[in-house]
Amino acid sequence: MNRGQFRGILGLTSAWLAVCACLGFAALSSTAAAAPAAPQATTQPARSWENYFGVAILPSGRAVVVGDKGVVMVSDDQGKTWARRQLRQGVRYDNLYSVAFAPDGASGWAVGDNGAIFRTTDRGATWTEQKAPANSALMTVAVIDAQKACAAGDHGNIVCTTDGGATWNLHNVGGDIGIFDLTFTDANNGWAVGEFQTVLHSSDGGASWKIALGGDRMKASDPYFAIAFGGGHDGLALGLSGTALQTSDGGVTWKPIRLAIAQSSFYAVATVPARADSYYAAGENGVAALLAGGQLSQVQSGTSNAIAALAFSDHFAMAVGLYGTLLLSDDGGQHWHSLNNSELALQNQAQ
Repeated sequence: MNRGQFRGILGLTSAWLAVCACLGFAALSSTAAAAPAAPQATTQPARSWENYFGVAILPSGRAVVVGDKGVVMVSDDQGKTWARRQLRQGVRYDNLYSVAFAPDGASGWAVGDNGAIFRTTDRGATWTEQKAPANSALMTVAVIDAQKACAAGDHGNIVCTTDGGATWNLHNVGGDIGIFDLTFTDANNGWAVGEFQTVLHSSDGGASWKIALGGDRMKASDPYFAIAFGGGHDGLALGLSGTALQTSDGGVTWKPIRLAIAQSSFYAVATVPARADSYYAAGENGVAALLAGGQLSQVQSGTSNAIAALAFSDHFAMAVGLYGTLLLSDDGGQHWHSLNNSELALQNQAQ
């Protein structure tokens, strides 16, 4: 499977599909990306034409969602109301695919098409464009602390900063490999997954990366789309049609496993707070499942749209995806309901 097929599965917009695989490098000047006035929080209407690709929940309980054409949405009341803005890179509104924050909950980054990188230091209230070393798409970002972060995406490119984004250093893992997800288990150890069953590892905070598994472009192998680590040394990588890898020794060894629910692909995985070694996965056609104690249990998400990202906190969880999908759970992912007004009205009428 190539990147074009992956984007087709996710149903990404025509602008994303049109991105050429041979995009060159571009230097982008740092400019303020926030709108002159702070957006007002309003209820969220159903926006079935809009796709959401990333979500983060801050320690304060604030939720931040990113998606089509630079959209950033912020909610402080578990999705009842949202403040919306669009971030512009030069004259373009590029799709944003991932958002992540430092443990302090104040500093964070959002990344996307054409090397788009935006930073916030006020919990997502305002954003500043940063200079990217490459204009290839960035699909994922992981944050170590307020100064250190890495993002990854097309063409095997990983960009990392140790100075809050003032400078980003480019690393290429070799070969034209798309990287779809990235996480750090501590300040030193980072993991990334992507095309050709590639698993990458960094042991120095992102300064260097090596291929731990896969990465052979000459072999027809399915991609991994998502990776997460629970407490201790347990980790899980998920991919196409239920393909998966599991580790119990911090990534020293990985064991192939099968997580099959109607051959659906999982695009997102997250650990579940207060449930050691438990993972929540979601993806194609709204499939959702809890993996705990080696047992996979399907959960009804209430949507048939693809779920692109998940975030869990101690108090609630959110899932976002295609065609305006915004879902909330207040019981650890056992039950979900839509945050779109028109869908809520339909649900209430049916009760």
